[in-house]
Amino acid sequence: MDQDLFGGAPRFLTRPKAFSLSVGRDATLSCTVVGTPVPAVTWEKGKLHICTGGRFKTAEDGDVYRLTIYDLTLDDSGQYMCRAKNTVGEAYAAVTLKVGLPEPGVFTRTCMVTEGKHAKLSCFVTGHPKPQIIWRKDRGNISEGRRHIMYEDQAENFILKILYCKQSDNGLYTCNASNMAGQTYSSYTHSCFAICFKRDF
Repeated sequence: MDQDLFGGAPRFLTRPKAFSLSVGRDATLSCTVVGTPVPAVTWEKGKLHICTGGRFKTAEDGDVYRLTIYDLTLDDSGQYMCRAKNTVGEAYAAVTLKVGLPEPGVFTRTCMVTEGKHAKLSCFVTGHPKPQIIWRKDRGNISEGRRHIMYEDQAENFILKILYCKQSDNGLYTCNASNMAGQTYSSYTHSCFAICFKRDF
């Protein structure tokens, strides 16, 4: 691009775009900056200057400047700044990157139970901060009571135990997990169970 057409202090022709990605993915922030003399472009997060190394790579292609972050973690969430400076002036552009936990694939498992016996549903969920669990039957939340026992076992599985099952317990059960990572609230269905009854012969 002809810098003579864009002389003087640095100016952003395109700015980095905010977006959300899951943990483990790669993110590339890019922008187009012009100015005469050609500006020096740097990337920052908070007050920390980002250089190429480890999971971070900065690159330039003409007037296009990029910051790539590999193998994202939750700690990579936050505001990033692209700063352009030359002898005439300075300009900057800020962008927010949100990194969240991936939503696992959800499939339905069938739990066969004899009427009058107990059913045990187990759900394993990880996350930081530790997720909160809500068990649901069809579209309603399940409250702990005389026949519904909820607990976490030594293997960190979340358990819903249904005592003395009866026909009205037939239905679709889901284990819903949610947590707060930074300012991002994540909620997802982790496991589904269909309770069906079998006959004793």
